Amino acid sequence: MRTENELKEGNVIRRKSHLGVTTFIYAAVLVLTIVTFSTLWISESIFRFIISLVAVLIAESIVYGYCAFWIRSGGRISKSSPVLISGAFITIIYALAVFVFALIFDVMLDLPPLWYAVGQLLILGIGLTSLVVVGLYGRNALVQEKRAEESTRSLRGYKEELIEIKLLALTWKQSEREQLVKRIKTLEDKFKYSDPVSNPSIFATEDILSQQISLLRDHLELLIHVADPQVGWEAETNELIESIENTLQWRNRELSALK
Repeated sequence: MRTENELKEGNVIRRKSHLGVTTFIYAAVLVLTIVTFSTLWISESIFRFIISLVAVLIAESIVYGYCAFWIRSGGRISKSSPVLISGAFITIIYALAVFVFALIFDVMLDLPPLWYAVGQLLILGIGLTSLVVVGLYGRNALVQEKRAEESTRSLRGYKEELIEIKLLALTWKQSEREQLVKRIKTLEDKFKYSDPVSNPSIFATEDILSQQISLLRDHLELLIHVADPQVGWEAETNELIESIENTLQWRNRELSALK
């Protein structure tokens, strides 16, 4: 099975390969556009001809830039991201608008050069503004997503540590193993139904909770590695678990008071 680093390296190589192909296609399209305009584009105004050529080249460059951004973002943003899809839709509509406007108002209707230039600039401005708005929205959404992930990281960490403690308890070679595992499962359930969202104002409580879980783990490791459990181990274990439950209950009360 491939390691996580190997998978990341493979994704980086794949993205570079895709970006190289996209760059080659972009260069070929630029050359084809210039040749096509030079040989087939019919315009009675050299000024409109230059504006049309520049506008189409800019549109193609924006499409290429967005494709490159999509490829580079593949490892950080979901492929189904509504923000990326919206940006792609805006980019395509903008490129089509530039070409259709040039075809109609340069070739067919011979719009005065000044008005034609204003029209192309207006399309460019609307397209870029739309992309900027979508980009700002996407960045804010990503920041909110990271904040939400950070706010639930503490409780996820506790749950993962309790799973490890339960697996540790399952390795105990004593008859009381099932009783111990059942008690830890009860503790797991209390974390399962606790508020997953944290708050900076309760970090001190969560720090105590983390220390208590670590103490429980150390206690079980010592218990498992001795041949015969010492007298009173069950009371000590229950005391540690109850202290965790009490702190968890206090944490949830603090969160409720903040809402």
